[in-house]
Amino acid sequence: MLILKNYLTDNLQFLLVGLVWLFVGMYLGPVHLVFIPAMLLLMYRKELHLEILLGFFLVLFWSDSRSHELSFAASVKNVYIVLISLFSYWEMKKDYRRIDFYKYFIPFFCLGFICIIFSPNMFLSFQKVLSYVLLFSFFPNYFLFVYLKYGPYLFKGLIFLVSVLVLVGLGFSFLNYDIIILAGRYRGLLGNPNGLGLFLYLFIILFAIINERFPHVFSKAEIYFVYGICFISLLKCGARSSLLAVMMFFFFKRFYKLSPILGFFIFLITLFIYQLVSQNLVDIILALGLGDQLRVNTIESGSGRLIAWEFAWQKIQDNFYIGNGFNYTEYIYRQNYEYLSKLGHQGSAHNSYLTIWLDTGLIGLLCFLMGLLFMFLKAAKRSTLAIPFLYTVLFSNYFESWLTASLNPFTIQFLLIVSMLFLPLNEDEFHTSEPVRDDEMLKKIA
Repeated sequence: MLILKNYLTDNLQFLLVGLVWLFVGMYLGPVHLVFIPAMLLLMYRKELHLEILLGFFLVLFWSDSRSHELSFAASVKNVYIVLISLFSYWEMKKDYRRIDFYKYFIPFFCLGFICIIFSPNMFLSFQKVLSYVLLFSFFPNYFLFVYLKYGPYLFKGLIFLVSVLVLVGLGFSFLNYDIIILAGRYRGLLGNPNGLGLFLYLFIILFAIINERFPHVFSKAEIYFVYGICFISLLKCGARSSLLAVMMFFFFKRFYKLSPILGFFIFLITLFIYQLVSQNLVDIILALGLGDQLRVNTIESGSGRLIAWEFAWQKIQDNFYIGNGFNYTEYIYRQNYEYLSKLGHQGSAHNSYLTIWLDTGLIGLLCFLMGLLFMFLKAAKRSTLAIPFLYTVLFSNYFESWLTASLNPFTIQFLLIVSMLFLPLNEDEFHTSEPVRDDEMLKKIA
């Protein structure tokens, strides 16, 4: 607990800001739409860039909650991404180069705007495409700017912010608070158990990459603490695909360190043995003694995903090459909620590829996958961790649709991880003059 005490002491200012936002959002109604943006502009003038970045992460975390009291975050995040984009534009106009992997997705973005004209809700579709473009184009550069200003201290603040959120969820579970339970499964402070699993899977990989790039930022005690609470939470929520994605990352990470070619062949072998493993998955889980945690009784039914995928495939036939705009998948699943519920499914498509296909057509799906591939191939030139992470992303999005939305606590972690992989190999690479530094904050790392 000394670790958390030190974090709370060092980040008291940010925590107070978060509590003020929470109070205003929960108790002062629409005032939050003026108060929080005004406070962000003031923070920018005071050069509190780290607090702005962490605040964005916190708002996106709140926005995934099912709690009515936190519903304000869903509207604030739309304003937040616009302000983050403006801050990024103003700062990167100076003398810094940019993280520009967004350019690989320009064909996908353009098609997303074209598909708006076919959308049943054109305004909402436009909002979602715009937020996607802004997040991919500007957020990585603001992250780069904050990194150049604060150095690895940035990661201290981010990692321990998430650790506090995870630990609070665990605390509620031991106190038997029903607020962290949904349909009999642990969900922490997020909206649903699978969402918590996705959040932890991405966070664990983010933490692993930080420790790989900056091995002296966290002590051994801090590393054990963070991994410990994350894996406990991951097992408690019973998100099988997320747990498997984490295992895949650490597995391929080891082989890619030895040789990328060896790692690729191991990946091909894994694809071949996947069918054998899936056929004996129940026996494997029972042998490990994880039957209850991984909900072995629901494996046969696929938790309703097969129903969702079959329904999506039927709808794809109506608009095979060009889709009906961002948010169309959510629209048709809401329209057919009663029908799908009777079949045993609740929720959306649970597959990013089917969701993108429905929203932007086959052409959009191919544009997105090509952008993803080119981005990771470039990242792989800088880090051997890029391709192992790509494998987990491809796997995870087969079971969930998290990458098809922008303003959630999952996609932002994805962009943080990719941006981490694109960080300069040396400081001179990303600036043309001396970087802005906060020496006092850097001393805290020691």
